[in-house]
Amino acid sequence: MTVLSMPHHCGSAQPSTDSATVVLGVDTHKDVYVVAVVSILGALLGTQAFPATAAGNHELLC
Repeated sequence: MTVLSMPHHCGSAQPSTDSATVVLGVDTHKDVYVVAVVSILGALLGTQAFPATAAGNHELLC
């Protein structure tokens, strides 16, 4: 079983200096996670799919 709520250490711990606000959503399925990012105004900024595996979880979180 993969637990996504466990602490992950990847990338920089420094917060971004970009003041743009975005909302990230993840649609989870058995074999794939699909992530969407929208602006605070609701404009779709991008989507990406990740395999529902340990490697996919790492790629998604880092």
